[in-house]
Amino acid sequence: MVSRFRFVIVTALAGLTWLGLPLLACAQGMTGMGGLPNMGSMGQMPTMGSVMGSQSGTVAGSGANPAQASDPPLAIHDSFVSFIDSAVPRNIVTLRFEGDYDNPQPMRATYLFAKGGLPGTSGFPLPETRVDTLQLTSSAEYAFTPWISAFVEAPYRWVSPEVNAYQTGSGDVSYGLKLCTWSSDSLIATILFRVYQPTASRDSLGTGHWSLEPGLLAAYQISPTWHLEGEFRYWTPIGGSDFSGDMLRYGVGISYGAKKPGFWFAPVGECVGWTILSGKTMIASSADNFVIQSAAGETIINAYLGMRFGFGQNLDFYVGYGRSLTGDIWNRDTYRLEARFSF
Repeated sequence: MVSRFRFVIVTALAGLTWLGLPLLACAQGMTGMGGLPNMGSMGQMPTMGSVMGSQSGTVAGSGANPAQASDPPLAIHDSFVSFIDSAVPRNIVTLRFEGDYDNPQPMRATYLFAKGGLPGTSGFPLPETRVDTLQLTSSAEYAFTPWISAFVEAPYRWVSPEVNAYQTGSGDVSYGLKLCTWSSDSLIATILFRVYQPTASRDSLGTGHWSLEPGLLAAYQISPTWHLEGEFRYWTPIGGSDFSGDMLRYGVGISYGAKKPGFWFAPVGECVGWTILSGKTMIASSADNFVIQSAAGETIINAYLGMRFGFGQNLDFYVGYGRSLTGDIWNRDTYRLEARFSF
């Protein structure tokens, strides 16, 4: 009941934010603080001369409709982080390979895997003590304008449990929208709305339920070479089991570098946290020795270090390593390789 209540509240807040922030940004743009598409250059108001020129152009066109101004570009158009969602709507395709090792509670809040190990459940047939996962994810994002984009991600998983049988196949697909609602000279803010669909080819390769994830993303250009990026997301399952729970996800990343015509590179540091608000977890030492307890209140913090490098503006690569910093963990160690092509 609490989870359903949170779901209704979060969905309502996401809808109000989606509708309200563009109006707020537009109002601020009228005072010269920023703006939405078709409001002119960022942080600039039209002059009396440009207004009169526009009006005279309409008259000279013998009653023709005035030309529609194209959407202005965002103040920030590059993103270097990998584990944090980028605030920049863009045209890009990505291929990512990731290894996650030493997950001792794979069913926690059904965030990564469905509830299993018990009669009538859909996940692992037996209680699981430890899971290693390899995942190849292909994703694509298309920007309809510089301010709004749609994306889709499709993973393929190789799951190596310690107790249950090895499994491989497609995982759960996710897709959604990004809408930038603020752009000043050095800061952009974007609304994220992501949907997770239970499309896994096997019950033990996905969560077994739909999930929604509204969030806020931001990017701040400290200088031409220093970039700060952040996220705040709310993940909530729809349906699922009594293990399924809501959680907050938040993170910050910093990078040093800039794209240029030749070879370039940018060291990247990221920190991502999850705070679980409800749901359960299973702690097992063997297939017949386990305990079920509440996962509410658990916080997981991971740190990631990596390098993004490329040649020119369109093709770049990332290599990185992550380590859990807390007693509660998703995975103790994470390795990631990524290739991106923007167009």
